[in-house]
Amino acid sequence: DGDGMINDDERIWGLDPTNPASLNPISVPLDAAAGTLSYTRRNPALSGIAYSYQWSTTLGPAGWTDFTPATETPDGASPVETVEITLDAGLLANPKLFVRVVAQD
Repeated sequence: DGDGMINDDERIWGLDPTNPASLNPISVPLDAAAGTLSYTRRNPALSGIAYSYQWSTTLGPAGWTDFTPATETPDGASPVETVEITLDAGLLANPKLFVRVVAQD
């Protein structure tokens, strides 16, 4: 669709590989006050893809640390679900914080 994303990557994140406007799985950016963010993904029960979380304060390649969210709430929709995660208050205390979701098949 010419948006610069690989079609398989778009599918993993529940995006539409035929729509150039469908290019961001983050449905609600990080709300620092509440510590929550939401994203879309293919339902793991259907895709077999495992999703995990990492944080960093630098964005450097070696600076990423795995973490488990305080809460992870998928809406259970199929084939694409929206997931809201809540970050631990300790992570939110960092003056800079970057969070990423990693997909592995």
